[in-house]
Amino acid sequence: MTSVFAPMQMLRGFLSEQRRKHPIPPMDGALSPNSRLDSLEVLDLDVSSPDDVATDGHGGLLISSGSRLLVANGDGRPRVLTTFDSPVSAFARLPDGNLLVGLDGNGLAHLDAQGHTLHTASRLDDRPLTGITALASDRDGGVYFTVGSIRHQAADWVRDLMECNREGLVGHWVPGHDPQCLRRNLAFPNGVLMEGDGRHLVVTESWTHGVTRYAIQGGAQGGMETLIDNLPGYPSRISAARGGGYWLAIFAMRTQLVELVLRDQAFKQDMMRSLAPELWIRPALASTGSHLEPLQMGGVRKLGIRKAWAPPRSYGLVLRVDNSGAIVESMHSRVGGHCHGVMAAREIDGRLLIVSKGNHRLLAAPLAQPTWNPA
Repeated sequence: MTSVFAPMQMLRGFLSEQRRKHPIPPMDGALSPNSRLDSLEVLDLDVSSPDDVATDGHGGLLISSGSRLLVANGDGRPRVLTTFDSPVSAFARLPDGNLLVGLDGNGLAHLDAQGHTLHTASRLDDRPLTGITALASDRDGGVYFTVGSIRHQAADWVRDLMECNREGLVGHWVPGHDPQCLRRNLAFPNGVLMEGDGRHLVVTESWTHGVTRYAIQGGAQGGMETLIDNLPGYPSRISAARGGGYWLAIFAMRTQLVELVLRDQAFKQDMMRSLAPELWIRPALASTGSHLEPLQMGGVRKLGIRKAWAPPRSYGLVLRVDNSGAIVESMHSRVGGHCHGVMAAREIDGRLLIVSKGNHRLLAAPLAQPTWNPA
């Protein structure tokens, strides 16, 4: 006679096997949860859904918000530098002061410092150039770019995650010439950085939860090495840190429930077919608080409070990583916090500026001298 506990034993065995194959690392050590992001200064800027930030070279800030590029000079309300027909999904400032902009669904644009268009690129290898997620200027007036997916625009990242696609790429563009593809079949590359030596690119891949370093010059050209291979969340943009290493933005966290949904093809396809995307079991840049959102028991409010350690639908996380890929510092905004959906963290004018797209905020953290060896 079959034991009544047999189904539970089978389920336990299945989950244990899946956890061995797809482990989510524990949040301990340098990853220990805290509330540092929520304690930071919030810049007094009226900006909706900021996506990235850079210096304008004159003491002000360039900020992307929807289809606009904004300039903030510390006098409160930012002014509009230029407006596009498509959302700005990435941008970078060149050493000469000109700008390179990724337009979601409309390729790349090269602008002068006043926001006037100089060059555009709308196709890559006879396909529309879409889904640009990050840009990094080179030393010669060009730009390296990442395309999260050739199937979907950058804003439709949730669908790309649910489809478990590996349709992203890394490319290079010199304004006035055709864009070139350097790497294909990547799992939603979402950040790119040219290292100081000019010989390596560092690229984040959201759906593989990792960071890879690629050799682009020298005898090792074409080679690659894994810098980080199992993050607790989905990485976004990466930037250089003072004294060595990197700042890495994590725009959402992995959870056991979402990982299970990603592997259950029948359930996932039925969910995607029958529900609106905002109601899927999925990560999000921010929680709406709607009673229609999927809820795990650990997220149920008790005495009117949602526990900070509840399974997160949205979360805020910034990591400092040394040159070898070891995480040495972290700043969190936990469940119930107000700095979720972090898209970028960049050192600008002596401060670390952090972009919380989920909660429409720009945060500023003072830069302290690291007490660890960045090498």
